[in-house]
Amino acid sequence: MKKYISLALSIAFVLAVNIYFRSFPIHFPQLKAQAKNIVEDNIRQYAVQDVFRKFPQYDNLAKDKLIKSRISEYKKQNKKVLQKQMQQLYSQLKDKYQDDRGQTYLMELDCWHWARYVDNIVRLGHPGDEVVDGKQLDKLMLSPFGYYLEGDNLLYYLPVLPYKLFCLFKPVPIFTFLFYVPLLFAAVFIIVLYLFSFSYAGYLGAIVSCLFVGLSPIFLPRSCAGWFDKDILCLLFPTLVVWTYLISLYAQTLKKRIIWLLFSSFCVGLFCFTWTRWWFIFLILVLYELLFFVRIFFVYLRYKDKNLVLIKQHIVSVSLFSLFTGFWVIVFCGLGPFGVLYRQITDALILNKPLLSSIWPNVFYTVGELRRVGFNEMAHSLGGTFVFISSLLCLILLLIRALFNRSYAGPKRESIIILTIWFLSMLFATFRGVRFIVFLLVPLGISLGWMLNEIYGYFRNTNKRVRGFILVSLISIYLSIGFIEDGYKVAKGIFPLMDDVWYKVLMIMKNETPVDSVIDSWWDFGDWFKAVAKRKVIFDGQSQNVPQAYWVAKALLSGNEQESMGILRMLNNGGNKAFEAINDYLKDPLKSVLLLESVIYLDPERAKATLLDFLPLSVTAEVMRLLFSNPGNTYFIVDPSMQFKITAISYLGNWDFDKVYMVHNFNKEEKEKIIDYLVKLGRNNDDMQRLYQEAFLISSKDLESWISHPVQFHSRVADGQQRGNAVFFENGFIYNPNEQTIYTNIRQIPRSLFLVKQDNLVEVIYTNSNLDFSALVFKVQGIYKLVLLDRALANSLFVRMYYLGGSGLRHFKSFIDAGQGNDHIMVFRIVW
Repeated sequence: MKKYISLALSIAFVLAVNIYFRSFPIHFPQLKAQAKNIVEDNIRQYAVQDVFRKFPQYDNLAKDKLIKSRISEYKKQNKKVLQKQMQQLYSQLKDKYQDDRGQTYLMELDCWHWARYVDNIVRLGHPGDEVVDGKQLDKLMLSPFGYYLEGDNLLYYLPVLPYKLFCLFKPVPIFTFLFYVPLLFAAVFIIVLYLFSFSYAGYLGAIVSCLFVGLSPIFLPRSCAGWFDKDILCLLFPTLVVWTYLISLYAQTLKKRIIWLLFSSFCVGLFCFTWTRWWFIFLILVLYELLFFVRIFFVYLRYKDKNLVLIKQHIVSVSLFSLFTGFWVIVFCGLGPFGVLYRQITDALILNKPLLSSIWPNVFYTVGELRRVGFNEMAHSLGGTFVFISSLLCLILLLIRALFNRSYAGPKRESIIILTIWFLSMLFATFRGVRFIVFLLVPLGISLGWMLNEIYGYFRNTNKRVRGFILVSLISIYLSIGFIEDGYKVAKGIFPLMDDVWYKVLMIMKNETPVDSVIDSWWDFGDWFKAVAKRKVIFDGQSQNVPQAYWVAKALLSGNEQESMGILRMLNNGGNKAFEAINDYLKDPLKSVLLLESVIYLDPERAKATLLDFLPLSVTAEVMRLLFSNPGNTYFIVDPSMQFKITAISYLGNWDFDKVYMVHNFNKEEKEKIIDYLVKLGRNNDDMQRLYQEAFLISSKDLESWISHPVQFHSRVADGQQRGNAVFFENGFIYNPNEQTIYTNIRQIPRSLFLVKQDNLVEVIYTNSNLDFSALVFKVQGIYKLVLLDRALANSLFVRMYYLGGSGLRHFKSFIDAGQGNDHIMVFRIVW
């Protein structure tokens, strides 16, 4: 009984700590502390002003005493008033992140996307908006055609039954219920992790493991209240798979082994039903078995020990596990996962490489979660350099003992070998994308707790048992306090991306635009457009790595409104179908996209004549329809975050297919043939000759940088104040409207100055410039504004929409301008 009570209490402790920090987004206690500090600062300012006004002649020490006395007296006399002020200020601070009912918005972008599918199941009985030929169709994604859902639907079905049961007692909106579901997922995962770790590390080790994993800076924000996503399940199921597989290896009877293998493979099936990259944990166990047979082979060579019983057991285990896994995957997802397995393994190898076999730029190369990661960032994400190195050292020491210590033969040896394979596999994935760091937590966390138990075990077998217990307890307490402090720091910084401004804009879109409207924008907030505004999008976070990303980026960067309109008209009429129609005939992707780019900004007559030079009349007619038919109701949204994403956007939008064509054909075709083809598509001969020479001179490892050139903004918008004949900006630049000059006090001069005159941008070039970027000066409600930017950005559609409010644009009419200072969410209605 004492054992069970101790187990229950220790589990309750780690659950309480983990759930407490994950609950911060419910009421934001950190904002309550912030409100209290603001009110107390105001009291102190009042006291300081009062004392300095009444007693200016007093010494500073006397003033300090009087100030403290004033503060104490004021707090006593106005206790209720101050509490009311704190509460009002606290409400104002948190209301930004909550709706009218006081419910915090879902935390991130994907959360809204998944929640919409759950809502569909509750209302319609299936996650898709429609069922077409037995497949789930999302009608709002990849407009105008929609998107067929893949088989990873478990997350959408899991909350439905609990939600319906809960609503029998207290009806709540489905999105409100889903806000709290991650806390349940987190609790289940922590319990499973505790029991897994407890089997090797005892009470103290299991507690340390759960605090290390649960409160890590990379996992805590991705498993808190409101984070309705797959992250927790993607750790839960692999942990269950490995734990139960290990139990099966040393089950006492064949029947028990089969039962545990059946459960382990069942968890793989659930994992497949959760995430399309389920296969990594299956491959880890298969790799472990292959290494086992290699080890048995070398043991036989050295000791002539065949150990046929053990060999048969492992053959039976891996065979049944593979067979059962295939069965459960088919039961939950059908044959689809096997069809995409090869493609996904290939994608894992090239995930953040910009130049692939495809002609299109790789969007994942620009995604923050999939960028390459260095050691310092990895260590920070896992709790700091000391913790990371310590846990890694524990893993290495355990592996050494497992390989060279005979007392480790059996479950311990197999466990640490599997955990090592897990760590190394995910370490490789981490260098392909920062998001995979989270998968390092389980093997490192279990190893850290396990080694603490090994240290205690060493002392326990000597006459220093009490000393060993004290030492391990002190280490565990020290580590646990550090994890809790780190967890608190992380929890204080957790806020939803959605705020009141965005929510109100999206509700206006929902209520005041036609139901069949399409929202064009960059992909990031597409999930909100679908889930809140209930409107179609041309691409979003779940479909970001499609050619639409290139076309939208190109439209945003273009200084030719006709070209931008041609691109958007094409996308809203048929996505990338114009390219596909051309390529179906030409059977050459590069030639097809070059032809399409050469006609997309032309008038219909010239475009048709150019297309007929390469395509038959039937294909030309289809492409012309996609390029020049007017789509339905369409709106374009630009937002403050796009200022900072413009480097990634421009890398995609400036993707040069002329250069890609040369790179792909440099060693296949003769120079004259390459250049002649590009010239036939309207390229300048001299320019193509130059590009060919550049391709010849540039090394292969630098070709990715050569193919595209990103641009950027070099400052946020700065306000200016006019004094005399000059305008002084808060970032140190001085602008003279009469002389049309701009510089800093230390005579820093930009490349050029862009000014708005009669809805047109006029550029003033400075021959004596010493900065490599330009300046854009404009007025908003009579106030001068300045933004520093690369010269190529100044005439872009994005600049004209976001900074200039659509000035000079014929086809983009302002619909919503929701501004906070110099940050605006701007919605334009596209006039085709």
